[in-house]
Amino acid sequence: MTATFRAAFQDRDSPQGLTFHSDRGGQYISDTFHHLLQESGVAQSFSNSGRPYDNAVAETFFATFKKEEAYRREYSSEADFRKSVDAYIRFYNEVRPHQTLAYKSPARFEELYGAEKTQGFEKPCV
Repeated sequence: MTATFRAAFQDRDSPQGLTFHSDRGGQYISDTFHHLLQESGVAQSFSNSGRPYDNAVAETFFATFKKEEAYRREYSSEADFRKSVDAYIRFYNEVRPHQTLAYKSPARFEELYGAEKTQGFEKPCV
């Protein structure tokens, strides 16, 4: 988790004013991850126990993944499943249009949002 966060944070030139929202999974509540967020200047936010709607973005991703990918395939091994997950995450973020992002992929939306910020047009994130 820490390597993934570091890579994403650095790929975006260490943006400021971020909040990392997650459930209360062990990887997120660990001292190591908490200190990494603190060092990066990122606020940490957790869903309340037993309240999946507090983390609706993640819940929506997993529901969509199950419906569009996992339930439509049979996997021959754990490695096969992991490859499928990796490929779907790339598709979901880089290709798949999202209604809440004006039918743009998250990558395209982020690209356009970044361009607007550099031109002095700051918009709140959707």
